[in-house]
Amino acid sequence: MTLRFPYLREAKKQPIVSLGGRFYRPRPVIGVTLIGSKGMASQDGLLDSGADDTLFSESVAALIGIDLTHAPQGTARAFDSKPITVRYAEVILRIADNREQRQWRAWVSFAAVKRRYALLGYAGFLQYFTAAFHGDREEVELTVNGRYPGT
Repeated sequence: MTLRFPYLREAKKQPIVSLGGRFYRPRPVIGVTLIGSKGMASQDGLLDSGADDTLFSESVAALIGIDLTHAPQGTARAFDSKPITVRYAEVILRIADNREQRQWRAWVSFAAVKRRYALLGYAGFLQYFTAAFHGDREEVELTVNGRYPGT
């Protein structure tokens, strides 16, 4: 019931002083698949325990057949930035490691933003898992918890 994901090592051109001069920054990035009425799309998502919601680009919604025209709206704000409009829709999310997979329905947000990674925040994602971030191993473990609604 525990999925394990190694951190992504994001290469940097300059040494990172705060990491002892490494030329990479370890990030808890995992692959996630969104499933909609007309298809599926896979993308990398950054696990962010400080993010309130799970956020994807509106272009992903279009790819999987989600019409956001009349979707419920809200606002979101990244650290120290202007608020953006988000629209919510229910999707099926799927994650998998080398041993098992998990799939569940969740309400996630979509915004007209271009981000390198989707944002895997509390609502829709981390609320269903106990997350252990192992800095020493550069690995994250996700264990389903009692709120997990999927298979």
